Amino acid sequence: MRYLLDTNICIYCTNGRYPQLFNRVLSRHQMTGVAISAISKAEMYAGSYRRRSPVVYRQEQDEFFSRFPSLPFNDDAADVYGRIHAFLRDRGQLMGVADMQIAAIAMVHGLTVVTHDMRGFARLVDLPIEDWTTE
Repeated sequence: MRYLLDTNICIYCTNGRYPQLFNRVLSRHQMTGVAISAISKAEMYAGSYRRRSPVVYRQEQDEFFSRFPSLPFNDDAADVYGRIHAFLRDRGQLMGVADMQIAAIAMVHGLTVVTHDMRGFARLVDLPIEDWTTE
């Protein structure tokens, strides 16, 4: 496995905002492996409960998620999260909790985060990031 999808990429895949993105994700998954974090799933599930048809949206999400392994936020990720938080806080550059958790999961597993939020994740110089919406 080589990549971890950020929540915004998962959203774009399910809502069709970037029509070619879903095919890129599936292609890269078959070639090198793509995973989703439990954090991204939680963020998307929270969004589905706010929709007019939460059951329909949740089914679409679950269908998308079923294609990829899900990585948990575990004790190792908690340790890396602590280092990320301290590093960014000392520089006055904190990012959202969920983004720091996703970054920690990626770092524990040696994965590249695929995100459209290049500016936010670029604060972590040791974290490889790519934006597949621009390819």
